[in-house]
Amino acid sequence: MARILIADGEESFVRSAAATLHLRGHEVVSSRNFSEAIRSIESSMPQLVLADLRLEGGGGFELLDRIKRDGRDCVVILTTNLGSIESAVEAIQRGALNYLRKPISTSELVSVVEEGLSKVAGPGPTRPAPVNLPSEASDLSVLTGILGGSRAMDDLLRLVEKVAETDSSVLVTGETGVGKELVGRAIHRLSRRSDRVFCAVNSAAFPESLLESELFGHRRGAFTGATNNKKGLFEFAHEGTVFLDEVAEMPLPMQVKLLRFLQTGEVRPVGDEETRLVDVRLVAATNKILEQEVTRGSFREDLYYRLAVIPIDVPPLRDRPEDIRALSEHFLQKFAERAGKPVKDITGDAMDLLVGYAWPGNVRQLENSIERGVALCQGLEIRAEDLPVRLKEESMVREGESIHSLQVMERAHILNTLEQVNWNRKRAAGLLQISTTTLWRRLKEFEIELDGSRRAVLPPLLQR
Repeated sequence: MARILIADGEESFVRSAAATLHLRGHEVVSSRNFSEAIRSIESSMPQLVLADLRLEGGGGFELLDRIKRDGRDCVVILTTNLGSIESAVEAIQRGALNYLRKPISTSELVSVVEEGLSKVAGPGPTRPAPVNLPSEASDLSVLTGILGGSRAMDDLLRLVEKVAETDSSVLVTGETGVGKELVGRAIHRLSRRSDRVFCAVNSAAFPESLLESELFGHRRGAFTGATNNKKGLFEFAHEGTVFLDEVAEMPLPMQVKLLRFLQTGEVRPVGDEETRLVDVRLVAATNKILEQEVTRGSFREDLYYRLAVIPIDVPPLRDRPEDIRALSEHFLQKFAERAGKPVKDITGDAMDLLVGYAWPGNVRQLENSIERGVALCQGLEIRAEDLPVRLKEESMVREGESIHSLQVMERAHILNTLEQVNWNRKRAAGLLQISTTTLWRRLKEFEIELDGSRRAVLPPLLQR
């Protein structure tokens, strides 16, 4: 257990973060402004401080400087609602362990805090050797955050472990929602770069001109709106890892610039004549088949080979249904903690729906479904009716083809039993192990009536 100070004026964030950290056994104190934070640090001696950049009467940078000046042995993590690469760089340079942009997910908060606490009593900021990992896939799952017990995921974890030991470029492929960024983060976490920056950027989120500035930076006055010099992600992540998502959406001119960077390791900010040499591990990702994009002429073949030095394909969830239960239970715990609800389990019927669904949106869709289930759940368990309607609809469609044949078989069984007991409904119900009321209801559902001689009268469609 550690003592953690949350210095933040945003009450909702403080409540959520404190609840999350309390559940993991940590003692949490909070301060709403700069002066309160200073007093809390002096009185409670926290091992870790989670501070917002903007505090009344001061700020995260000032608090960080005060902690460093006083020589206190605690780790500082800065948070902000309005972040920029420049402030992130400044935070790291001034001694912060990490810099998080809100909203912060529970998993990210826990991961960064635990990482920080592991460094409190550790050695100085020397570059670590590659991590000596345990051989069991279950241990790798804990270290990487990649959940699942299927053979496919075990194989994926082994490959991630091997890839992490190298500095080669990696191309992660797979359908939308399978967790490609999680694989990129796992490679970074298990590599010798784990104490350096991990940056993720979506190539499809920026027009070409802004994407170049985002990756390579720009000089003041390089274009309209460029009022200051700006470091690009490649320079900011020096000695770290950059995860480049949706790389297939990158325009061809940008592909040329990315290829040159991979060949030379040099970046040149927009509007600058000088280049800078940086050391960055690139992990690219796409949900498209790049070989097909190369054939179509929308993706450069030479860039493809540069990116796919080590290809990793993440299997879709429908190909590994064995993982659905573990993932569902993980998401249940995550969202129950976040919502502060005592939801502990998933009913058998609900789990049957989850395991039987095809999950076109993969793990992301499953996560959203469990989040909905927790939100709608009124008791201690997620029920089938708490899950999205489309899960039940698909289940009905799958069962539809067999429903008719099952009904025919049931009708035939009831009729055969009635014949055996000379159409005595009480005796037939006993043999069928149902009540006479249930038998009467089934006869009515199947449109079977008994005539004066107590023989069955079938509707035309059921007559042979």
